[in-house]
Amino acid sequence: MQVLQENGRELLAKALMALPVHVAWGRGDGAWNAAPATPSEQLVLVDEIGRRLASEVSYVIPATEVDSEIEMPGGQHYKRSAEPSPFLYVRATFSFEEAQGETVRECGVFFGTVAKAEVPAGQRYLTPGQLADAGELYSLEYRTPVLRSGTVKGHEEIVIPL
Repeated sequence: MQVLQENGRELLAKALMALPVHVAWGRGDGAWNAAPATPSEQLVLVDEIGRRLASEVSYVIPATEVDSEIEMPGGQHYKRSAEPSPFLYVRATFSFEEAQGETVRECGVFFGTVAKAEVPAGQRYLTPGQLADAGELYSLEYRTPVLRSGTVKGHEEIVIPL
């Protein structure tokens, strides 16, 4: 049986770092009162609201609580690495008005999104109607519903193991 090697994972991380990375929010299914099990064959969000270009994509490595820079749910800790690693850290900050009043039930990371030609250059938030190519959904999380308030920025921090 073939086993993916560490340098193969680092090669994948380098390739993904060369692509545009967006974090997308979706409404999911309005019938969800709690987050259902997240499928692994999903290609799109159930009901996308919009997506934000990542403000940071970095290599990270596992760390202890003492020397970590990034804490994830479940007590996982990471620190940034100048060298390629088999973990990518993705951070995006949605502005106050983005998805205001919407209920967010899903969050996905997309690589390779392309905006339509008429979208102004440099626009960092895209709605589904502004996409020429949605890109590839790499990771997906169904969540307990959260109502977006216009008084709080939305911060997403995700560590993707490769």
